[in-house]
Amino acid sequence: MKNVNAKEALGIRISRAVGLPPLPHVTVQVMRLIDDPRASTRDFERVITQDAALAAKVLRMANSAYYGGNGRISSISRAIAVLGLNTIRTIIMSLTFHAMVHTRQRNSRFNRQEYWRHSLATAIAGRVLARLKRSKWDEEVFIAGLLHDIGKLIADQFLPEDMDVFISRSAEITLGTEEDVLALENRVLGTTHAELGDFAAEKWNLPAAIRAGIALHHTPLQAEQDVFEVVALVHAANCLVNQAEIGVLIPGIQHEMNATVKEFLAIPEEQYEPIRLAVAKEVIEAQSAFGVT
Repeated sequence: MKNVNAKEALGIRISRAVGLPPLPHVTVQVMRLIDDPRASTRDFERVITQDAALAAKVLRMANSAYYGGNGRISSISRAIAVLGLNTIRTIIMSLTFHAMVHTRQRNSRFNRQEYWRHSLATAIAGRVLARLKRSKWDEEVFIAGLLHDIGKLIADQFLPEDMDVFISRSAEITLGTEEDVLALENRVLGTTHAELGDFAAEKWNLPAAIRAGIALHHTPLQAEQDVFEVVALVHAANCLVNQAEIGVLIPGIQHEMNATVKEFLAIPEEQYEPIRLAVAKEVIEAQSAFGVT
């Protein structure tokens, strides 16, 4: 009962706080336009150019080596034509999340730079796996992978002292598996980062598949059939990135991929190590596109 009350109190606190604002207006509009079959390139251009600073960042990223623009893209309409609407959406959500992560630090123990690297690596790994699987959800998987640990950022914002305790205890005691970490998280915070992430995804009205990828990345078998593919790919990506220890906040934890997910992926065991190495290399390239080293 104590945990239930803590969760309810935390939900009320976050709902009323100014620290978890809605997504920027342009980001919300772009997410909605993607799902509108009547939306045109001109509609996207009009929305994005409402925010001159964001539009400039989109153009900078579109022209980066990572996205292959190579200085040839001089307008938002050209960026859309060259990269496609889904990629533009991914860039805008990535920029939005990057800004969230790199706001003022609230917690001395929570390493936001490593957190960003882990989030970016999971997004990249998810998209790599999605393309190997020939999934139509590759960009949704990227966004869900990017935001899968958004609950940790929320906890750092609203429960900084408890997060200090959680990180300290997780470093001091022997934790064998992810389940041990989640149990400790629940005891210290009164909730888990997956539940907090689901709270944020609901508040931001993110698409169901992306929300599921955030909420269920540790429990993929709980996913409904229509979103299982996205959840499975985010779960697998997170496991691979943790195994590669890219941006891991708590080292030494066993990160085993769910057997059903592994069967779903049908990737030969010997291919996982090259995938991990390819993701690590791509993370460096992607960070350069964001101006982060």
